[in-house]
Amino acid sequence: MKKYFSLFVVFVLTNILHAQVGINTSTPKSTLDINGNLKIRTLPVVSAYPASDQVILILDKNATTGDFEVKQISADILFGGHAYYASKTGSWSLLNLAIGDSWYKLNLTGTADTKLGDPSRFTDGVYTAPQSGVYSVNYEIQLASGVDIEVLGGKRIGLIKNNTVVWDEKLFDAVRVAINVPLVLTLTLAAIPVNSTSLNSMVHLNAGETLTFALNTSGVLPINLGLLTTAKVNINIHKISNQTQ
Repeated sequence: MKKYFSLFVVFVLTNILHAQVGINTSTPKSTLDINGNLKIRTLPVVSAYPASDQVILILDKNATTGDFEVKQISADILFGGHAYYASKTGSWSLLNLAIGDSWYKLNLTGTADTKLGDPSRFTDGVYTAPQSGVYSVNYEIQLASGVDIEVLGGKRIGLIKNNTVVWDEKLFDAVRVAINVPLVLTLTLAAIPVNSTSLNSMVHLNAGETLTFALNTSGVLPINLGLLTTAKVNINIHKISNQTQ
């Protein structure tokens, strides 16, 4: 009799341990279903983010297993922005991009020119995305004062996605003030030199896709190309969203 009683106790305890438990509900829909408030009096403080063993709890209102279900989200999604910054003053040159239309990529390298971020993500002006998502991009070329804007006429900086598609581009900033005299000629009153040109954009990249920082030199004479390659170049990239295309 004692043997059968022991088996019965084990059977009951096993079912209790594996059953769904409801608090303030007779029809629990998960291992622990609380129909009401939950108060936790003491929580440990996390000193840093992110960490591979840390998650954030969220409330899923569309859960099919209950009215409101608590789920976890990796801290990497919120705190893994993957920022990158590179900069170089002078002594940079242009490398053939082989997509035609006079586009050339910068020869900035991750090893020598990285100021912030993973140097292995940037090689010869080409950034490789570590994760899929939307990236905010800033590309700036600072020129020495006094550069003749005639040299920069029609020249552009651009972002090339996956070495094939011109994602975004911008002409060098320039200002020229002129007055037209009918039937005679156009007189130039002032030519203001360019100090810097920047291109701000956002682009979606899948993990492993690339973004090339390029310069279009169409019509530039070799003697004038040196004016561009002695300028300062700043590049920064920051992942801002996991949004798909």
